Amino acid sequence: MKSRNDWRNEIRALPVFDTHTHMNKPAVPVAAQDLWNIVEYFWFRQELQSVGYLKGFAADLGETERMAAFADCFARARNTTWAQMIQETFRTLYNLELSDVASLQKANEAVKASAQDPGWPMKVADKLQIKRIVTNIERDVNFPGMPGVGASLPLWNGYGPWVKTLTEAEDPRAAGEEARAAVRADIAGIASRGYRGMRVHTYAFERGSQAEILHHITEGHTLSKEPVTELEAHAFLAHAIFEALSGQDGMFAQLFLGINHLPGSRVMMGTGSSLMVPNLYSLFKRYDCDFELIAGAPRLNMDVAQVARLFHNVYAGGLWWYNFRPSTYRAAMQARLEAVPAEKCTLLASDGRCIEWCYAKTLLVKNLLADFLHEQVADDHINEADALWVAREWLHDSAARRYV
Repeated sequence: MKSRNDWRNEIRALPVFDTHTHMNKPAVPVAAQDLWNIVEYFWFRQELQSVGYLKGFAADLGETERMAAFADCFARARNTTWAQMIQETFRTLYNLELSDVASLQKANEAVKASAQDPGWPMKVADKLQIKRIVTNIERDVNFPGMPGVGASLPLWNGYGPWVKTLTEAEDPRAAGEEARAAVRADIAGIASRGYRGMRVHTYAFERGSQAEILHHITEGHTLSKEPVTELEAHAFLAHAIFEALSGQDGMFAQLFLGINHLPGSRVMMGTGSSLMVPNLYSLFKRYDCDFELIAGAPRLNMDVAQVARLFHNVYAGGLWWYNFRPSTYRAAMQARLEAVPAEKCTLLASDGRCIEWCYAKTLLVKNLLADFLHEQVADDHINEADALWVAREWLHDSAARRYV
């Protein structure tokens, strides 16, 4: 049997399909432009703020003062996964260790230098064999210096205008039929441009009372002649999208579940209820399109595995937001290995905003996957050949077949 380190090296050599990022947005280059683009990524900045780091990006501070504040809080958060992965990213990409102000100054210069290298993003991706990186915005898909890497799963542009139209219409039913026709035409256009699916908002299926949620899921495909709320409009549009996707051969809906604003607050948190995924079963039965579920709340992982096992048109997608942690990944991988065919599972949705964060999150997932499968082989739950097949499916092949 291969050693743990040999197994890690073998998994690191496998191709990767990252199914959700915010890469290459206007005025946000693919490569980090300075130290702060990496170390103040919002997921990690929240951890720093929990031990006293200044709010926002502290851009009003002098550089040295800002670095001193970061170094203090970084040391106090050094037990967290993301502190460790930031450290590992600087070790393996820049051969640097972050500690004091002097080390941060060196790191800042190193990141600024790499930002000037047009080949840097591809060099970083190649270190972990990151082959495709998905965004939800079509215009962002052509990553400079990374030909053929960018991909898109579009987010429909009509939500805002049609929600406004439906909620203001004197006759919502008539306006709804116009919206349905517009959705069909727009999705036909998306299909004609070669896209295999799209991201669909699920607001109406997660918010409100249980009775309201079930109404949106089971009855939301029709509108009455009475004025409609924003959530009713969103539910109707989601149903219209699922219906249109069902009319296009092989297209799927990417659903992000479990992250919502806390009541009375602007804070976003994983709030998935025990009924969130089971509530959606009627949608999976009603519509012929495929569904990929990406969960941001840890409590949803077992439900995602179960529904992917039950429904031929439901796939278990990557873990997202506060669900992106070693403990939740291990539990999700265990459930998926035990119950879900490998071709129905995809692991990585990095949510990265720069190539360095795609790298950091891919490195974490590959190491976790390697260690998990090494243990499964050691315990005779699976043989090495099948474990390697599972890893390839989860990291790349299942998504590649679905997305492109």
